[in-house]
Amino acid sequence: MRSMVFAEALLPEGWRRDVRIEVDTQGRIASVTPDAAPGCFVAMPGLPNLHSHAFQRGMAGLTEHAGDSEDSFWTWRELMYRFLAHLTPEDVEAIATLAYVEMLEGGFTRVGEFHYLHHAPDGSPFSDRAEMATRIAAAAEATGINLTLLPCFYAHGGIGGAPPAPGQRRFINDLDTF
Repeated sequence: MRSMVFAEALLPEGWRRDVRIEVDTQGRIASVTPDAAPGCFVAMPGLPNLHSHAFQRGMAGLTEHAGDSEDSFWTWRELMYRFLAHLTPEDVEAIATLAYVEMLEGGFTRVGEFHYLHHAPDGSPFSDRAEMATRIAAAAEATGINLTLLPCFYAHGGIGGAPPAPGQRRFINDLDTF
């Protein structure tokens, strides 16, 4: 057990003074005791990141351009499709782990992960259809961030039932496979 005492902490019943927080060896809060010995820190609950696509962390720096550009949202998507063509399940797990560690360092303790990268680069399903979701969950478990996995259903490549572009094959499902 590790014990910390905070001068002030925001608890469910409101702000309290001199709050002792006991943390177990797994990093989980074991007990909270207001009106303990005085402390010198302020504690607040962690923040939720409500919209994440963790694999995009691996693209950081690839899509930003200085100065005039003819780029648009669609140009960005084309680069994303090329990037995704090379990612393995192991890559996705490693990138998500990095993203989640950085979120924790920034004060985020929960992430809502919009998950639509379901298949292999050619669009074929993995032998374990949950392979990519399992990798995201493993990254969350390894880092200790709380995860809300939000599976996204893509049936088409665009508005009006457009067929998928080659870079979108990893997203597409029908209702039965989803």
